[in-house]
Amino acid sequence: MEWFKEVFNVVMLMSILTSAQTLIASVGLILATSSFISGLQIVKGTRTSVEGKIHRINGVIVITLYVILAARASVINGITWNILWWVLGMCVILLKLKIVRTKGRAFKYVSWLGGTLILIWLYLVYIHLPV
Repeated sequence: MEWFKEVFNVVMLMSILTSAQTLIASVGLILATSSFISGLQIVKGTRTSVEGKIHRINGVIVITLYVILAARASVINGITWNILWWVLGMCVILLKLKIVRTKGRAFKYVSWLGGTLILIWLYLVYIHLPV
C-alpha cells in the first residue's frame, strides 16, 4: 500500500508539471539557483576552472530558457504590454553580465543582482503554475 502512495504523489507532481511553461520555469529556477551559488563561490575565490565553466554553461542555459518562455508567452498571449516585463527582466540579466565583465568595484553588486535573478525565476514559476 505504501508504493501506491508514492505512485500517487508522483502522478500529482506530474500533473502540476504538465504544462511546458511550468516545466521550463522550474528548470530555469533550479539552474539560476545553482548558478547563483557557484557564482558566489567564484567571487570568494574558491573556484576551480571546472566550476567557472559550469557556471557559464548554467548562465547560457538560463538565458536560453528565459528567451523561450518569453517567446512562448508572446505567441500564446500575443504581443501586449506584458512584453515590457520580459524585456525588463532581460535587462536585469544583461546588467548583471555587464557588471561582472567590468570587474573593479562590481563584485559587491553581483550577489544582489544574482538574488534578483532568482526572484525573477521564482515569479516565473509562480505565474506559470496551473490554477
